[in-house]
Amino acid sequence: MKKKALSVVLASAMTASMLLSGCGNTDAPASSEAQPSSEAQSEASSEAPAEESNLLPALSADEQGKMGDCTTPRSNYVQYPYEGAEGVTLTYWLPVPSNVQNHPDTAESVQMTEWAQEWQRLTGITVEFIGPTTDTDTNFNLMTTDTKLPDIVEWEWSTSYPGGPSQAYDDGMLIYLNDYIKADGPAADLWQWLQDNPHVDKSIKDDNGNYYCFPFVRGSKYLQCTSGLIYRKDLLEKSGYTGSLETIDDWTAAMTALKDSGVETPMTYQDMNYLMNGTFNAYSIRPGMYLDDKDGKVHYGFIEESYKDWMIQMNEWVKAGLLDANVPTNKSADAQQKMLDGTSAVTYGAGGSRLGTWNKTAWKEPDTYGADYELVAAQFPVLTAGTTVKYGGASYDYATTSKASASITADCENPEIAAAFLNFCYSQTGHYAINFGTEGVSYTLDADGNAQYTDLIMNNPDGLSVAVAMAHYGRGNMSGAFVQDPNYIFGYYAQQQQKDALYMWNDGTDSQSTLIPPVTMTADEANEYAELNSKISTAVGEYRVKWYNMESDVSADWDAYVAQIGPDVERMIEIYQAAVDRYQAR
Repeated sequence: MKKKALSVVLASAMTASMLLSGCGNTDAPASSEAQPSSEAQSEASSEAPAEESNLLPALSADEQGKMGDCTTPRSNYVQYPYEGAEGVTLTYWLPVPSNVQNHPDTAESVQMTEWAQEWQRLTGITVEFIGPTTDTDTNFNLMTTDTKLPDIVEWEWSTSYPGGPSQAYDDGMLIYLNDYIKADGPAADLWQWLQDNPHVDKSIKDDNGNYYCFPFVRGSKYLQCTSGLIYRKDLLEKSGYTGSLETIDDWTAAMTALKDSGVETPMTYQDMNYLMNGTFNAYSIRPGMYLDDKDGKVHYGFIEESYKDWMIQMNEWVKAGLLDANVPTNKSADAQQKMLDGTSAVTYGAGGSRLGTWNKTAWKEPDTYGADYELVAAQFPVLTAGTTVKYGGASYDYATTSKASASITADCENPEIAAAFLNFCYSQTGHYAINFGTEGVSYTLDADGNAQYTDLIMNNPDGLSVAVAMAHYGRGNMSGAFVQDPNYIFGYYAQQQQKDALYMWNDGTDSQSTLIPPVTMTADEANEYAELNSKISTAVGEYRVKWYNMESDVSADWDAYVAQIGPDVERMIEIYQAAVDRYQAR
């Protein structure tokens, strides 16, 4: 079999440009970090099942779930313990998540987590879990050069592997799964779930229609944007501002009131990326490549006229003392301190690691931070009141940015058993087990079938944090080859302000529609794109900081800037548009 050493730097650069504004699952216990479509059922849906009576009735159009809200796995077609698995041991390569490393019994491997043990017990399939604790990209490259590959590898193949899944197939890194993901195959439960969610079915195929992975899927819109604007409600109330917080003009008025009331620098961010993520929606652009909501074509945010308009507005805020002039050099600790001590009152952050953590910190020390301290969420701003949010945050159901979808390698001697092992997580029984652990131990089900964590997780008797306890019993607060259940995050988010943030950032939005879908490039396209992106990224970044610092005028420089990067950007757009066209033709 042909294998080669890879450079994931190329693909990482491509992904960074494409997904800089992704809002994904970025909270403390989770990984990260974003393709929905209402296309027709896949070819697999027409295959005759082994037993007609076992198939669930087809879902109606409403039941199939709209973009950004997947149905929960509902079948148990494959019988476990799996027949024929006796005496077989599979090897499974996946990096060790930080919350697993923070448990005293599992610092070096997921092998002894309760979820890994339960997964093997319930399927009857023995697995040796291997993988690095640090430097994941380097270790992945080294693994690809081994004489024998592991049986199963968790990675991301559409953007993090040069040339995409078709090249990975040619390199022997994966096999196609068409013989396994079908109604009478060892991955029949995944097959059924894909029939219920055809937009994901389309996404986990290459441009030739071949299944190539068992996907990591964020199963609800509330898992697809967990970061957004947050502000000090207590300080805004003290300022006397009672208007809305919807438009850019609203924010100008609110921040002016905050400054007049004594807040030194009303708005701050830890860096320029956070600033763009928090405010770009109003100007209908995203950092890097995106799909325009009007023409449906690929655009590049940093060359759009509205990017210039955005910069002019940021300059006005800085000159008025409303926006932190030090954003380009700020660090995370700077934003945190300013939001805690009241130097600032508005920023961008995750509902867990920022909104929730900062509230908890302040509430423990009311004499230091104020008895009324309260951080809450705001929607992504717009220019005109009533405009739907389409460019703020969001990530895809099929979570390509997490490097966590599983494929079976060409070196696997028992691909049917490997497929059956992975399939379990997409069955109804496996869905709860892989997300939450053992019923009655780490979670219970309410009358509506919603999982709720027990005190073993929420108030661990051994003093484990909620995030570490969750990661020991289930994978719900991490990434992996399964459908992530939204009840994990509603369990993890103990504060009502955090739950409200999820509704604020996700309800009534249409932000997935402007994301580049999980396209695959050819090896030549990927190489050319990375070279062009590397060439222009430095110039784009240098101009951005220069303009923000008002060392130069964006209006005066604009034509020269566009002339400098325009030809390369045009070619980059052509490459992405071709990949999008192939994706849409699947």
